[in-house]
Amino acid sequence: MPKVSVIIPCLNMSKYISQCLDTIIHQTLTNIEILLIDAGSTDGTIEILNAYAKKDSRFYIFSSDKKSYGYQVNIGISNATGDYISIIDADDRISLDMYEVLYQVIETSGADYVKGTAKGFYTLSNKEYYYFPISPFGPEEYNTGIELAPKDTPSLLTKDNFLWYGLYRSDFIKQIRLHESPGAAFQDFGALFQIQTRAKKAIYIDRTVYFYRQDNINASTYNKKGFSFVANEYAYAQKYLTGLSSEWKTSFYRKLFLHFMDRLYAMVDSGEFWEETLSDMIEIAQRLHTANEDGILQKNDLTDKQWADLQLLWESPYLLYQKYQKIYEPKREDLKKVFQHVKHKKGVIFGSGKYGCFLHKQFLYRGWNNVIAYCDNKTSVQGELQHGIEILSPEQAVARCSDAKYIIANKYYAEDMKEQLKILGIRDSAIIIYTAGIDKNLFGAIID
Repeated sequence: MPKVSVIIPCLNMSKYISQCLDTIIHQTLTNIEILLIDAGSTDGTIEILNAYAKKDSRFYIFSSDKKSYGYQVNIGISNATGDYISIIDADDRISLDMYEVLYQVIETSGADYVKGTAKGFYTLSNKEYYYFPISPFGPEEYNTGIELAPKDTPSLLTKDNFLWYGLYRSDFIKQIRLHESPGAAFQDFGALFQIQTRAKKAIYIDRTVYFYRQDNINASTYNKKGFSFVANEYAYAQKYLTGLSSEWKTSFYRKLFLHFMDRLYAMVDSGEFWEETLSDMIEIAQRLHTANEDGILQKNDLTDKQWADLQLLWESPYLLYQKYQKIYEPKREDLKKVFQHVKHKKGVIFGSGKYGCFLHKQFLYRGWNNVIAYCDNKTSVQGELQHGIEILSPEQAVARCSDAKYIIANKYYAEDMKEQLKILGIRDSAIIIYTAGIDKNLFGAIID
């Protein structure tokens, strides 16, 4: 019997599936089985799966007659024979010791599940990555690990948002049934809600074990039907509220609101209001309003900012969209001006700190390799390489790159740095200041 069953639902993932499978077949814990549930791929995915299966007897391929993430995962759970079960998205990657690390913890603790942390990532044109952390808890909370009883911890629902960075005891997870709605439609929420309201013991460790892809434009994250997915999934999960405490009901509706806001931010990132899904936004708003009238979701259950957003949502989803559009539009415009300033021209970034690094990664994500140098006044970093580009002194940069466009990436001393470049002979028209910051919501945002 395998120690771990790995379940991977697939549908047209030929671009990413090999990267995912390579991190699984090379796990330091080798006693695993790999269950691939394909829902009728037509892009070569099934051929890739068959090729892996011919080389590795740990692979088992199942065909799903429904294009449903939930249905596919349910097939995997039903057919899993391992002591523990892991669910992986086919476009993601895992650390090579994920199962060894989590297995040692869950085996010795007797927990229903154990989870590590993750990193979201975008792939850059130079084969590097832009990462950002995903963790249910802050670093200071972990210490040697967090042990808790999820069923007695309703607040966990708004902290732990993903299935995939965990390992679940098989006899426990086999009691869980995912919503078999069409597509990849946030069915993990219904599963998480069942898991967290039933688990008697869970352990969270401060160890990065999972890498969550953000640059798959076909992922549900970018789907304009996102509000419909949220409305449908929470309607499905609502039946599991029966018999739960008022604290769990409050957490359920707080989570619904936060999930709505997550979709709203995605809509703002797209640069347009998704008129075709307005009815779903209104439906969610009405559910939240009913919860408020019933005394389940009150002002003190949210932050002041969240409460203000919720009230604006009740007034009009479009007004809430406009609020955040006004916040992010200047940042997008700032980024757009930088792109227009340097696009198709040689560029030098003045400032090799967080602002400069973030900006350079934005260029690389878009496939633009025209940043030819950094420059920085800090002598301690001069001569080093950052993303394969040398960090020069301003004097060296101007001597070598006098015809380049200069981008000043600094929060506090931008005007002084601009004067420095002008004294060194760079024209005012060749200099632009980047002020939008390092908000991860800007990364990958659509910039016309």
